[in-house]
Amino acid sequence: MKIDFRVTNPIATSIPLDYKIYKQQQEQQKQNEQQQTISVPVTTTSEPIKKRTNRSEEQFRQIFMKTGVVSQASGSAYIEIENTKVICSVHGPRASPKTELFESAKFSCELKFASFARPGERIDYMESAKEKDLSINLRQSIIGAIRLEKYPKTVIDVYVMVLNDDGGVLVAAITAASMALADAGVEMYDMVSACSSICIRNQSISNGSNGSGSGNGSSGAAPKVQSSILLDPTLQEEESKDSLGCVVVAKMPSLNEITQIIQTGELSYNNTIDGIDLCIDGCDKIYSIMKQNLISSLEKQVSKKLE
Repeated sequence: MKIDFRVTNPIATSIPLDYKIYKQQQEQQKQNEQQQTISVPVTTTSEPIKKRTNRSEEQFRQIFMKTGVVSQASGSAYIEIENTKVICSVHGPRASPKTELFESAKFSCELKFASFARPGERIDYMESAKEKDLSINLRQSIIGAIRLEKYPKTVIDVYVMVLNDDGGVLVAAITAASMALADAGVEMYDMVSACSSICIRNQSISNGSNGSGSGNGSSGAAPKVQSSILLDPTLQEEESKDSLGCVVVAKMPSLNEITQIIQTGELSYNNTIDGIDLCIDGCDKIYSIMKQNLISSLEKQVSKKLE
């Protein structure tokens, strides 16, 4: 007696009768989901910057740091810059799986946004262009501080996960990665601290006279834009229509060396210099917090071993 398995096969019975209709419905549903997720952050770019009420133009947001948060990693760090939350884990130095010989360690950085970090940031699991750029900038900011020649034939991997994005993601990632490397015991010339500033447009003032006279060229004068520099901008300030540009500085304060300067937007020479100077002072302040946090973490580890 022959048995027909097609009747009881759940895979065969679950296939729709019309595959073309099913495929069209799936594509339409995917397009609707993408339109809903992409349309969320667009509204914030057209909003003007609101005046800061809880802090001054040269004041940081509240910062929280903690090391040793990932037990399975060689070193780890968690940082909160108010609503911006970043966690970093370091794996290595460990032996390279490749048989090729190299005199210094291979160093890689990977930054990813969590699916809930920001609406519309991660549509699928593919690496976005923003994540790729941030990963490159993160590596360039830190690689100069690591003594890679001390670890030949090894690999050091840094993984950063952005849990919540409210501005200053690269600053938080650089700081967290530097603290995680120190927590892992990787030899460094110095820890790298980072800071960002933004130039915003206040108002436009005409270069001509304010009189009611007509036709002497005063009406055609180009307006002069007044601007101001804000330290540690939020996401709303970064994406506002009043934003002229942003500056990010990464620095090794003990050696007084800058490892990276990133400038975006259209800034004048004076605004760029003012933004860099403000970031340099901010890096020194963040460095003192990093150093104090690592010392307290080391004291806790020593006290636990003595108990």
